[in-house]
Amino acid sequence: MRLKDSVVVVTGAAGLIGREVCRVLAAEGARLAATDLDADGLGELLGELPGEAAWGRPVDATVFADFTGYLAEATQRVGPPEVLVNVAGLFQMGDFATSAPADWSGMISANLLTTLVACRAVLPAMLSAGTGSIVNFASTAGEYGSIRPAAAYAAAKAGVIGFTKSLAREVSPAGVRVNAISPGPIDTPAFQLASPEDRATAEARTLLGRMGRPADIAHGVLYLASEESAFVTGTVLQVNGGSLL
Repeated sequence: MRLKDSVVVVTGAAGLIGREVCRVLAAEGARLAATDLDADGLGELLGELPGEAAWGRPVDATVFADFTGYLAEATQRVGPPEVLVNVAGLFQMGDFATSAPADWSGMISANLLTTLVACRAVLPAMLSAGTGSIVNFASTAGEYGSIRPAAAYAAAKAGVIGFTKSLAREVSPAGVRVNAISPGPIDTPAFQLASPEDRATAEARTLLGRMGRPADIAHGVLYLASEESAFVTGTVLQVNGGSLL
C-alpha cells in the first residue's frame, strides 16, 4: 500500500492508460479524484473501483476556472491533492505542410495547456503542505521527434518536458517534486488503428520485441508518485522498451 490514503488527482482517467493508472494507484491505497471529458468512460471506471476509493466527474482541463472549481469539489469529497497525474492528452497525425492552425492549437491545448492548468491549480495546496508529487505525461516524440507525421503533437510534448524541468526548479525546494513519464510505443488506440506495417516497425524498434502495455506505464507512474522516488525530481522517466537506444 505505497499510496495508502494519499489523495491523487488523475486527468485523462478514462483512456486505456488513464484507467490502468487509476487501477494501479487505487490498488496501492490511493484515494482518487479522477476526471475526463469522456463522461461515459469515466463512469465505467468509477463503477469498477471501490466506492470509497474514487470520486470524479467530467471537467475541461483546458479551462482554469473550471478546473479550479473541480479541484475545490474534489478537496471537499476526498481531501486536498497530494499527487497529480496529468494523463490527459490527444494524439493526431497529419502532415504539417497541409495542416491548419486549428490542428496545432488542438494539440497544444490537449497536451500542454491541460498540464499547465492542472499544475497551477494544485500547487497552492501542495506548497502550503510542503509536500507533493506531480507526474506529467511526455512522449518519445517530444524527446526525439515523432517517427510518424505528428509535428504539432511532438512540439506539445516537448513543451511538457521543458515545463516539467523548469517547474521542478521552482517548486522542489519547497518540497514538491515534479517529474515526467515518457511512453514509447504503447498498445493503445493510437497504435491499434495503425497499419500492420506501422505496428511491426514500432515493435521492431524496441529491444524487447513487443509493444508496451498500459500497465507498464501505470507502474512507472506509481514509482514517481510514491515515496520510493523521494529523491527524484525534474527527470523524464523513459518507458519505451529500449526503442531509442
